[in-house]
Amino acid sequence: MSPLISGLASVASLIFNATAGGPGKSTASRRSGADVEPEPSAVLTLSPQAEALAGFAGKGILVSQGKLENALGAVARGSASSAANAASAALSGRPVSTQDFQELLTRFGADDAQKAQLTAGFDANKDGSITQDEFLKGLAKTKGVQAGSDFSQAVMQLMDRSGNADGSVAYKEFAAFSTAFAATGAKRAGVA
Repeated sequence: MSPLISGLASVASLIFNATAGGPGKSTASRRSGADVEPEPSAVLTLSPQAEALAGFAGKGILVSQGKLENALGAVARGSASSAANAASAALSGRPVSTQDFQELLTRFGADDAQKAQLTAGFDANKDGSITQDEFLKGLAKTKGVQAGSDFSQAVMQLMDRSGNADGSVAYKEFAAFSTAFAATGAKRAGVA
C-alpha cells in the first residue's frame, strides 16, 4: 500500500471514529457504551447542516421550515413565485421592530441581557428595527471565524437552548429560529 493511500485511510478512520461517537461524548463513554450526559460546552458549534444554512444566510437566502414535517424552504430576497414565498417576500420590504424581535427572543428563552445583546447585534444600523438583510447577516456570523464572537455564541446558545441543548446547533434548531423571524415579519406585514 502506498504511503499516500495509507495516510488517507488513517485520516478517514480518525474522522469516522470522531463522528461515530457523536458530539459531546468523551472517548471513555463511547468505549463503555454508557449513556453519559454531555458536559455543557463552553463554545457552541453548528452541525454541518446548520453550517450550510448559515452559509445560505451569508448569500442572502432565508431558510425556514415549511408546513411539511422537517421540510425546509429557501427563499432569496424579493422572490415571490408562490403563495408559500409571499410571507418571506413581504418580510424583505418590512422590517421587524425591535420590540417584536425581543418578544421572539423571549419565546426562545432569552433573558433581558441576552435580548439587549442580540437586538443590538442584529440591528446593525441601530434604527430600531431589524430587516431581513440584517437578520441574515447576523445568522451568517455564526459560521467561520466569526463563530467565536460573543454575539455569535449568544445566537447559537439561544438556538441550542430552545432545542436539545447539546452544545451543537442542529439544522432544525437553526431553521426554527429563522422560521420564527420570518413568521414575525409576515405577521407584521399582514401576510400570515
